[in-house]
Amino acid sequence: MVKRSISLLLIFILFLIGCTTSTNVKTEQLTDFKKSVRTEYKEIADLKIQMAPTQVTFNYHLKENTDKEVSENIFVETRELILTEEFKETTIEEIYFKHYAEGDDQPYPHIIIRFHSNPKGKADYEYMSSYYGPGVEGVNATDRSIDNYQTWYFDDYEKTPVIVTP
Repeated sequence: MVKRSISLLLIFILFLIGCTTSTNVKTEQLTDFKKSVRTEYKEIADLKIQMAPTQVTFNYHLKENTDKEVSENIFVETRELILTEEFKETTIEEIYFKHYAEGDDQPYPHIIIRFHSNPKGKADYEYMSSYYGPGVEGVNATDRSIDNYQTWYFDDYEKTPVIVTP
């Protein structure tokens, strides 16, 4: 009976974790950016900009056999957008914080730029950044130094993520 209760509890917890949904993010700046980047790069089949409790994510779905250099250029343009004051004020401070507010100590979200070559599959690789600098395990993010999304990491899901040099 105890084993069954524990099993049901674990299933319930996994169900709750799996039900955390992403919310689409829409601002005038992001709408203009989407139009611009999709016009410039015909290799983009779809672009979804979403937020979840700890992150804002740019999901680029690319057409098959897209050159790696193209995705690197898309990353650079997306990073430039993220580093603007307008993005910080509208997307993060107005929309993200309103949706996920936790009081005065609200941590800034991680930013993830993912690239998918298969429309239904998982991402092939991603770039990620944090508002906060590196920290020590157990130290709150808001107590760490501010990096302001300057440091980016590339993760191909096979090796340890590596720092991207500008």
